[in-house]
Amino acid sequence: MSLPRVVVTGMGGVTALGSETVPQIVTRGLLVDVYDRHLGPGDAIGPDDVADVDPQPGDAVLFHTGWGDRWPDPEAYLAGEPGPGLELAEWLASRGVAVTGCDTWSYGPVPPEDPARPFEVPQTLNVRHGVFVVENLDTSALAADGVREFAFVLTHPKLRGATGAWTSPIALV
Repeated sequence: MSLPRVVVTGMGGVTALGSETVPQIVTRGLLVDVYDRHLGPGDAIGPDDVADVDPQPGDAVLFHTGWGDRWPDPEAYLAGEPGPGLELAEWLASRGVAVTGCDTWSYGPVPPEDPARPFEVPQTLNVRHGVFVVENLDTSALAADGVREFAFVLTHPKLRGATGAWTSPIALV
């Protein structure tokens, strides 16, 4: 029995099983810095936060919330998180982004916008739209240096049949 091949639509992401056939990614990266909003657990990043961002199909859009500052304190880091909301996820997908990520342990607000639907944001991006989601990014240096556009390189192991893996993201400035 053979596994279905990964279907990558222009750099739109995976729409079938098998991350071993996903190419290493090199694309334009955009950083959205919302640190000054002082977001807390459950706060959603929305379309207003990306009003001055113009992602093109295949781009990577990353979010800096400052949540990564809590990494040394696991209890604080894991006690919920802010993140892109469902409306923003749909907007990103409609723009054809290939990759999105955040400096949080998941992607999307926790607690979620709809408590009956936990982790709906990453599920919507991954399953419905085939957009790659990267978590636990250290975006602090890019944000501190005011970098908003860069070359984004994302490498990953070719794990047969896997739907996720550790990555080695790089921003070339």
